Amino acid sequence: MDWVLRLFRKLRILVRGDKFNRELEEEMAFHREETSKEFSAAGMASGDARHATNRRFGNDAHLCDASRETVAFWFESTMQDFRFALRQLFKNPGFAATAILILTLGIGASVAIFGFVDAALIKPLPYKNPSQLVGIFETTPLGPRFHLSYLDYLDWKKFNKVFSSLEAYDNISLLLNTSTGPQQVDGATVSDGFFHTLGVNPVLGRDFRDGEDLPSAPRTVLLSYAAWQNRYGGRAGVLGQAVTLGGAPNTIIGVLPQGFHFSPVGAAEFLTTLHRASNEDRGEHGLSGIARLKDGASLQAASADMSSIAAQLARQYPDADGDRGATVLPLTEVIVGKFRAVLLVLLIGAHTAAADRMRKCCEFADGPLREPQA
Repeated sequence: MDWVLRLFRKLRILVRGDKFNRELEEEMAFHREETSKEFSAAGMASGDARHATNRRFGNDAHLCDASRETVAFWFESTMQDFRFALRQLFKNPGFAATAILILTLGIGASVAIFGFVDAALIKPLPYKNPSQLVGIFETTPLGPRFHLSYLDYLDWKKFNKVFSSLEAYDNISLLLNTSTGPQQVDGATVSDGFFHTLGVNPVLGRDFRDGEDLPSAPRTVLLSYAAWQNRYGGRAGVLGQAVTLGGAPNTIIGVLPQGFHFSPVGAAEFLTTLHRASNEDRGEHGLSGIARLKDGASLQAASADMSSIAAQLARQYPDADGDRGATVLPLTEVIVGKFRAVLLVLLIGAHTAAADRMRKCCEFADGPLREPQA
């Protein structure tokens, strides 16, 4: 409760500052007079008593400042500086307008870059339990991150012991039949459990079902939210409608959420299933892998398990997989890893530039930035 009383006392002092200063000066004068009387009563001459009193109490102005600092708020001095800065700016409106414009641009750029860095590096990925998501790659003597073949993907999916699901995807260009003729659009092809692995559900219609990525299955397609709005007017009746992609008819079964984005496939408007043949060439590599770790499984365990499977495939198919291994990375690293250093440099540069602009504004200010001391 004491802190509440102290707070009210400080508020009263802040509101009634002039009265406080007068009372403080009167209090100090009273103590000086009483002390001088004591020295005189002890036998000192009046002049010596005054000098002794001054030595005991020191400078009046310094004592008043110390007393104010003890009981007043820190923002009193801040408000004084702020009022003085406003007076200085009004004296030079041209400088004021230029300074405000420069600082506004600098702060705006810093906020924009920080927002981008925050979304890319700080916030978790917008998927279900993103820490369990990993990217899967094949390694070669040329590097650790190369595409999978479809048959290797099937074997990795079948024999692994660490993933609750393992899926494949690829970004592609598609020819869309329109009333004005064929049009090239951005698309993606994914395995049937891709969106289930991410934990993303359509806002309209349904997801791909098990087996819809097999060659014999009917062709189905999911729309991005932007494609639904821009090409189909956001109509719920789009479900079940046929669309011809790459010369093949597809049935629209659903619409993805507005905020959904998976950067490795870019701004895909139409997302279809793989429909790859099980007898295709194992040496034909073109897919990327994504997987979800089982509860309790570590990244190190996943890497060891996939490396063991890759070694077995290398022995079994030396022509296609003889020099190939496996790489398992957190999905965050897959998505933003190569941009991390660039984003951090941009963030540091933006803050440095903003600080430099502020410093230059201060240097060009007309007059000092703090009130001259009496």
